[in-house]
Amino acid sequence: MHAVSRFVAVAAASVLAGLVPGAMPAAVQAVADEKTCQLRTESDGDQLSASQLARLAMDTGFTGDGLVDAVAVALAESKGYTKAVLVNKNCTRDRGLWQINDYWHPEVSEQQAFDPVQNAKAAFEISDQGASWHQWSTYENGLYKDYLPDAEQAVRNPA
Repeated sequence: MHAVSRFVAVAAASVLAGLVPGAMPAAVQAVADEKTCQLRTESDGDQLSASQLARLAMDTGFTGDGLVDAVAVALAESKGYTKAVLVNKNCTRDRGLWQINDYWHPEVSEQQAFDPVQNAKAAFEISDQGASWHQWSTYENGLYKDYLPDAEQAVRNPA
């Protein structure tokens, strides 16, 4: 009994120490797998106007200030392109109207990310129904504010 326990302990310690070929702790593997990519944007697909984005966001459930912010964030993130892609320096990809990141939100498939309705639904969930936009860089850096006048007008006159 003690021999088996000792064997298991030694084997586990060897894996953790990286002594077993092909077996690395997750933290070490993550560092080993780090990639760098050239920052790149692709504006593709149909381009929705601010009014079309407002209608889409309304239909998804955004309301009030969250609705205005949703439109402004989408304009800042993708300029309204349904198949917009940003390849980040860490090789993750932001996809679709609200630029849903594939690393942080793997539950959003490629098909969903590039489908305007599904992308809006994902943004609605991720943003806590429009109450929290802190996961979006254009919100954090204030760039979305440049689009607030267009967003406010679009919310008053949605397509």
